[in-house]
Amino acid sequence: MKLNEVNFLIDMNSLKDQNLHKELEKLQSMSDIIGTALVNRNGLLIASKLPREIDDRKFCGMVATMFGAIETAASTLKSKFVDNLTVEFDDFQLIIMGADDQLILASLLSLDTNLGLIFIEIEETIKNVKKILDR
Repeated sequence: MKLNEVNFLIDMNSLKDQNLHKELEKLQSMSDIIGTALVNRNGLLIASKLPREIDDRKFCGMVATMFGAIETAASTLKSKFVDNLTVEFDDFQLIIMGADDQLILASLLSLDTNLGLIFIEIEETIKNVKKILDR
């Protein structure tokens, strides 16, 4: 591979990273969203806009583990697809949505959030992320 080809690939990856972060920023601009992360099914961070006090790597590992566990539980109930997992904590909610067989989007939300509106925005973000990643 020539140097120009390598530079082109690096620039394309950088552009994809920037576009992914822009999509997460757009989603997070909704007042009830505290943070978001795009994670692969192995728990590796792709992109995030999480609060500083949250360890991105631990959060992503937890998200992938939780989503994998609920998918396993669903399969024992003869269900083939999990649309989302919503967990309510003392101070916030966590929504985890599978985008495809390799991608998960997780969002931290305020407790009193209108989930209907948030789900619409998350689905739109997932659609845009898939376009950016050519999926």
